[in-house]
Amino acid sequence: MACVIFHFLAISDISYSTMTRKKLHRLRRELERLRRASIKAADVQSLARALGRKLSDRGKEPMWENMQFPELFVLSIPDHGSRDLSPGVKHSVLNQLEGDIEAWDEWLSDDLGDKENVED
Repeated sequence: MACVIFHFLAISDISYSTMTRKKLHRLRRELERLRRASIKAADVQSLARALGRKLSDRGKEPMWENMQFPELFVLSIPDHGSRDLSPGVKHSVLNQLEGDIEAWDEWLSDDLGDKENVED
């Protein structure tokens, strides 16, 4: 019985149940749009949240951990109010979030992923 309960808890995780190929494709397009624009921290934080990251209590700057893929590096997203992110910071943060998209893509393609999500 314990095995069944554990399996249910793993499947009921919010990011497991909400990430689909369609949503992942939309997030990939959003990341590409952000690459071409001047962006603020809130824009990137929204994308990070959609990819399964949550705000963590470590470091001087806000740190975002990926809850689905803890092996991915913790991401620092500096938040200086209404100021745009510098081009270097923007590039670095978006590259790391692109790694999150690749991890989700691999997870959805894997046998552990939801069988319904494999089809586009």
